[in-house]
Parts: sequence; structure tokens; C-alpha cells
Amino acid sequence: MTVKNGWIRLGTLSRTMVFAIVCVSISSAFSAEKPADTVFTHGFIYTVDRRHSVAQAVAVRDGVIVFVGSDTGARAFLGPRTNLVDLGDKMMLPGFTDAHCHADTGGIQDLYEISFADVGKTTIKDYLRQVADFVKAAPDLPGYRGMGWVNGAAPGIGPLATDLDTVVRNKAVILRSQDGHSVWVNSKALELAGIVKGTPDPPDGKIERLPDGKPSGTLREGAIGLTGSVIPSYTIEQYEAAILRFQKKIAGPFGITQVFIPGLPANGIQMAAYENLAKSGKLALRIRAAATLNPGESIADQIQAAVAERAKHSNSLFQVNAVKFFVDGVIEGHTGYLLKPYTDARKYNENPDYRGMPMWSPEALNAAAIAAFRAGFVLHYHAIGDAAVRMSLDAIMAGEKAVGRKDMRPAITHLQLVDPADLPRFETLAVVAVTQPYWFVIDKDYFLNIQVPYLGQRRADDEYPMRSFFSEGVLVASSSDYPVTLPPNPLAGIETGVLRWYQGVSSGSETLWPSERCTVGQMIDSFTINGSKALFLEKASGSIEVGKSADLIVLSRNILKIPLKLIGDPKQTRVVATYFQGRKVFN
Repeated sequence: MTVKNGWIRLGTLSRTMVFAIVCVSISSAFSAEKPADTVFTHGFIYTVDRRHSVAQAVAVRDGVIVFVGSDTGARAFLGPRTNLVDLGDKMMLPGFTDAHCHADTGGIQDLYEISFADVGKTTIKDYLRQVADFVKAAPDLPGYRGMGWVNGAAPGIGPLATDLDTVVRNKAVILRSQDGHSVWVNSKALELAGIVKGTPDPPDGKIERLPDGKPSGTLREGAIGLTGSVIPSYTIEQYEAAILRFQKKIAGPFGITQVFIPGLPANGIQMAAYENLAKSGKLALRIRAAATLNPGESIADQIQAAVAERAKHSNSLFQVNAVKFFVDGVIEGHTGYLLKPYTDARKYNENPDYRGMPMWSPEALNAAAIAAFRAGFVLHYHAIGDAAVRMSLDAIMAGEKAVGRKDMRPAITHLQLVDPADLPRFETLAVVAVTQPYWFVIDKDYFLNIQVPYLGQRRADDEYPMRSFFSEGVLVASSSDYPVTLPPNPLAGIETGVLRWYQGVSSGSETLWPSERCTVGQMIDSFTINGSKALFLEKASGSIEVGKSADLIVLSRNILKIPLKLIGDPKQTRVVATYFQGRKVFN
């Protein structure tokens, strides 16, 4: 480690580089025209700039970073009204970016719905007890929604309507699975939705059925929409409250200052809720969002609606610059699209060649990519299975060939299975890999009970590549898919990305695909500057540099210097302060 004029560099520096760093520090100090609003000193400030420099002090004026350098250099920015913050050698990082996060959905669940996140056990009996407790506490609601049941509690056709009927018979109950790709409903919900024995599966969904053909009570993918009008929708005021709840209870405490919201309906009240909060000055984080494009509907009409939605939102804190495609479903629902058949294919649906459920035809997906690229949108693909990943890459390639290569930064998220032959294509096509490192574990509910029997041991062992993307030179951004991940603590994501194991979640000490472990530095990048680049926000955020927004977090411990198993342990390491645009939003 080298120390020079208050600057600290990890590793060996050339004399030219040291001189350049010192000059930046000194020139910034002499350029002070007026005092800063806030000056942070005595810190381990990991800037995440191109050199991954470490500084001692940061000065902020009008929400913008005006100095990064030494304690001595920061003195020039002090004035009678400057707030001087002594970091006491604590670590400062840029604010975290969650590159795939359903903030409004999680807030709604937290405020108005049944949540199974804290049940502890994952059995049907435990879920029913939780539903009964909620209904008893809120008897006047017109119906009941919830989220969080685990597919491993009822493999195959999923949990049954008749089980829910033992708790609620006269009102609809609609409960989303933890991954959000299935719902468990009671008989009243099936009745109100008109779902009976003869109801056909929608093209992009599946109604699970009993041996006699009657609906079982579990609906997958596009079939979820059949229950859309069974319970009254939430109001715009409720969505605003939900977003503020996320901001206060999740974003601030976990140091999240930037999120990407995937898949909001164009012209929906969720969009309007975000816009209202941005205009009123109530947002304390930066948000970019995508409008969903659905198969089976006019692409031209959907693109037109997305263009109109984009034009409505010019506030720097909320903009709609992307479109979202669901290319397949999820492994746990047998709807993830695979290159080779499911190991239990014959057992599941009597078709030994069953490979899952693509939501689009390749031709339609390619055409949609071309139309979206031409309209200037960022493309964001949900792809779980290796066949879905390949379809997404093919669509991106078709779009880029049709409109010419541009800096469009299309993204593919989840990436549970990726054929090794497709890894280099991410870099060739400049595709962002948006991962959820929280899931990189061998656990009981998913890995042992679902992925191994559904995929076979070998494919299950080769889930969720991460380091390979870095090795290929791919831009890798991390996310939680909140509320799928609870809590969405980036420090836990960093630890799991490094260890491929996590305390209290992993089954025993076994790690998932050890050769895909990343470094702490790579994981920090994925939650900071890489997330900003994925959202075209790297000029405003993602690193601690002069001219960027003062989106800053202070940690209780230096995660570059502590044992790896302590990084994500909230009893050991936590965010102690979060600043957004220079304003403290969490303490």
C-alpha cells in the first residue's frame, strides 16, 4: 500500500500515476471558491473511480462532490457554516445501485398484504396459519393478496385451492410465490375468475390441474393474469405510500440510492405514483424504469405506449428509458426454457422432451427487439434457462444488425443457466449481465428440493455464473429482484458473490460452483459503478469523483479488511449513514 499526500493506493503505483493523483488533490483544493456544505474527513474513502483510488476526505456543495483527496486539501473547503463530519476511519462508498428491483411491489406487500417472509418454516400448514392470522386482523378487506410461498413446499402442480378454502371460503385469496411467477388461489378466486375444468391454458401460461382436469389452485406465468380483476386494484395513493415505505425501510438503511424498476405497465398508476413523488421532491433515490412488452399483443401499439410514457417523465429522479421482455418463466415452475429437457420431464407432464415454456417465438422476439431499438429503448430481458438466454442474445443481435451498433447497453437478468458457448457473446454484443448474487447458494428449499430433481445434479451445480462474466470483459451489475430477496441488503449480496455461501441460508458448508467466486472489489463494482453504467448514469453517480452527485454511504466496518463472513452479517457490518445528493436520508 502506498501513501502520498493523503491519498492511499492499493497495490503498486508508477511515479507518473502518483504525481497525477496528487495533482488532482491539490488542484481541487486550490479551486475552492466558496465553502462546502459538508466536508467528510478521516475516512477510508473507496472511490470506485477508474483507478479504484482511496482518499481521506470529500467535500460536498449543493449536492455535488467538489473535492476528493486528503484531509489537508479539504481544509480549503471549510467555512463557518460547513458541516464537518469526522468519519473516524470508517469506510465510505458510493451509494449502492440495485439494478433489478420491484420497489413498489415490495412496499405494497409490506403495507397491505400477507407476507410469508418471516414465517420461518416453509410448509403449507405454516402458510395457512399465517393467512388465518392476517384475515383475523383484517376481516373487512374485500379480498386477500400475499407473497412469499416457496415452490418446494408443494412441488409439481403446486399448492391446492382446497387447502386455502379451509381458511377463507367467501372471499378471494391470491398469493404470489416467492419468485412472483406463480399464484396460489382459493376456490372463490377460481370461481370469480371463471377458471374451470375446461378453461384452456393461455399461450404464455399454465393452469395446473388435478388428475381429473380440474384446476388445482396454482397458476403459472401468463395464467396469473386471469385473476387480475378478482380483487380491486390498489390506488395511486397506496402506491405512493408503498414507494415511500421502500425508501424509508429498505433503500436508506441498506445504502441504496439508485434502482432500476423492471416491468411497469405503460399508462399504469405505478408510473404516475413515481412521477408524483419525483415532482413533489419526496424521492430520496434515483429511479429508472422499464415498460413491459407482452407477447400476443401488438408490438407497434405497445412501443407507441412506451414512447408516450417515456415523454411524460423528464425529472432526473424518475425516467422510463427501457422495455422489459419475459422470455421464459422459472425453473421451480417448470417454465424456465432449457436447451435440454427437464430431468423430471416425464414425471411432470408425461413428455420426456419437455424443455419449459418460452413466452415468445424467436421471430416475434426478434421483431420486438428491432422495434424497441429503433424507438431508442434499452432492452431488458428476463431469462432463466439457457435456451431463453440464447433467444435473448439472438434477439439483441437481430436488433443491432437491423439498426446498427449503438451504445444501447441491453441487459439480460437472472442468468440461472448459461451455455458456456454463449458467454463470449455478452461481450461481443455489449450486453449487461444483471445478476442476483444473493441466490448463489446451495439451500434446501430451492437447490436440494427443486433444482437438483428438476435439472439433475450436473446442471444444478453449474447455476449462476458470475466470475466468468468478469473474465470475459462483460459489464456485470448486481441486484436483488426485491421483494423476491428479503432483505435486499447489498452487503449480503457482496458476501454471497464472494463466498457462494451465506450464513443461515446455505445447507451446511458446501458452496455453489466455487470457481465462480468473485473478489470483494468486483462485487463492489457490480453494486456501484457498473449499476450506474447499466442505467446510463455513470456521469452522475456510481463513484466518488468531483462533479458527481453526492450519493454516499458510510459503513460500520471496512469490508476490504475484515473476514469475508462478516461482510453481510448485519450484526457485524451495516450502513450507518446514507446521503443522497448531499442530504442525509438515513442515520
